[in-house]
Amino acid sequence: MTVTTGTRALAPARRRVIPSVSRLGPGVFLLPAAIYLAVLALYPYTELVRMSVSQVVPENLYKPWPFVGVAQFRAVIGTPDFQQALLNTFVYVAVVLVSGVCGGLATALILWQRSKFSAFVLSVIVFVWAMPPIVNGSVWRFLFDQRGLIDSLLVAVRVPPVFWLVTGKLPLLSVALVNAWVAVPFATIVYRAALLDIPPSLLEAAAVDGARPWQIVRHVVVPLLRPVMLVLGVITVVYAFRSFDFIYIMTYGGPGTVSTTLPFLAYRLAFQSYQFSLGAATAVIAVVIVLGLALVYLRQVREEHQA
Repeated sequence: MTVTTGTRALAPARRRVIPSVSRLGPGVFLLPAAIYLAVLALYPYTELVRMSVSQVVPENLYKPWPFVGVAQFRAVIGTPDFQQALLNTFVYVAVVLVSGVCGGLATALILWQRSKFSAFVLSVIVFVWAMPPIVNGSVWRFLFDQRGLIDSLLVAVRVPPVFWLVTGKLPLLSVALVNAWVAVPFATIVYRAALLDIPPSLLEAAAVDGARPWQIVRHVVVPLLRPVMLVLGVITVVYAFRSFDFIYIMTYGGPGTVSTTLPFLAYRLAFQSYQFSLGAATAVIAVVIVLGLALVYLRQVREEHQA
């Protein structure tokens, strides 16, 4: 409608055009996550890399950092502590991976049959998985302590105490098994979701052909779950590789460096010895390894989408 005032006519008001989501593209939904990662992840990683190639000591922490190149990486890689921490990390990851993937599959197969008992066990598993790591670690530390419940029960039945957190390589294995205690519920939930997607007709056909339950699991279920196993394995490896909280709570990397992994070594160098550059170099090496594993995961996910 046009409004006339005297000899002048006012043109209709123009509508404000708001670009639709289809014009902006699906990438607009990634913008909040990108901003979040840029502020809370990208910037700290940039500072971490800059610190790893600089000479940073308490005296110049708030001053310009002199550039030294890869000298810090060479220095930290040549130390026995780094080599021991790298070996401990791979042992730790292997224990968590095998226990988490295999234990999760076994638990999921047990809970495959729908019943009130399986629903109760599933709720307990979800509770264990959702429990904060500091609570889990504290509980297991008291259980594995020299005067804890486990060794006390062994002494009660006249079995010598094991001293889980101070004897040989047991501290590393004990913490890894506690970490697996948290990884198993997550794997169980993922496996159970995948098992529920298997068409019942395949299982019935295998049973009609005379296959026994363990043969059905081996020749039907496991091949169908193989893509899930691979993706879950990569996620478990990344989760175990960056583990810090359980080691900090239960053993503090000790005795000595028996249970020290790369993330905890970086913490010790930076916040105990105040060798910030060496700690940053150790952390960068750990991040590079985790990124390599993440690329394997992304490649597998892409192949699954293209299949």
